[in-house]
Amino acid sequence: MAIITHNKNITELRLIKAWVGSLMTIFMVATLSACSTTHPEQSICDLKVLSLQIPRQSQEVVQYAGPSALDNLKNSQEKFNQALAIVHKKYANHNDVDKMLKEGEAINANIDVIIKHQDRLVAIQDFNIWVQEITPEIQAEYNLVADRMARLNYPSNQVVIAKNQVFLAGRFLNSLEKISGGEEHLVDNIDDFLADVETFNAYLKAQLQGNTELGVVRVKDAEVRESLESIQEKTETILQSNMFSFLKKPKPLAVAYQAARENVTKSDEFFNSLIKLELYTQ
Repeated sequence: MAIITHNKNITELRLIKAWVGSLMTIFMVATLSACSTTHPEQSICDLKVLSLQIPRQSQEVVQYAGPSALDNLKNSQEKFNQALAIVHKKYANHNDVDKMLKEGEAINANIDVIIKHQDRLVAIQDFNIWVQEITPEIQAEYNLVADRMARLNYPSNQVVIAKNQVFLAGRFLNSLEKISGGEEHLVDNIDDFLADVETFNAYLKAQLQGNTELGVVRVKDAEVRESLESIQEKTETILQSNMFSFLKKPKPLAVAYQAARENVTKSDEFFNSLIKLELYTQ
């Protein structure tokens, strides 16, 4: 039942995000529709629209990884190449066309990189949604553990350790959110996530088994141990997941996120080149 609910939540979130993305696309096309109806060079107008759509769609793929986002980006790439070929053929002798072509090639290459790593992008989004679901449960259970330990007069430092586990869980959740959002300092965020999860697990094991090096005594109360074992079961699913192993080799995600960020700047440069070409045609 938990797996069914998890899959349903992923589907619902992707549908909502895809719907919002579709509305934004409609708005963008409507805003620029005057170009396609009044400008004699249809392909230049198409490229202007696409140079605004592609960076947003690139970001949508790495942040949401839904099938509709990927399809939108692929369709835009196809239209982009068709329009670019027409403009190149007609204005091959124009001074700025070579520069524009190089910018277009860079955008194309970045799209190819994003598409190449689509499976990994989908996996990190699914992983993020899943961890977002189970971590609040872990935190709630650890709060109960800390409260019961306090009532049973455990040493204050042992109660503090339990409370710190709640903080650590929130911290690795925050790092994962940054990772799935494609933020610039990806490797640092991944290092933080892996380190916090592993530290969390080390102290969890220490509470169940005892660890003099960490200064953690073995918890003996049956009710507290039951809660800790429940937390350990959830934590193990994170540690044993494929995505946790993949994050130890972050290069595929790093290059995909970098490609999406580059499409923002490259598309701006490409748009400016189109404006110059547009002035030349008038």
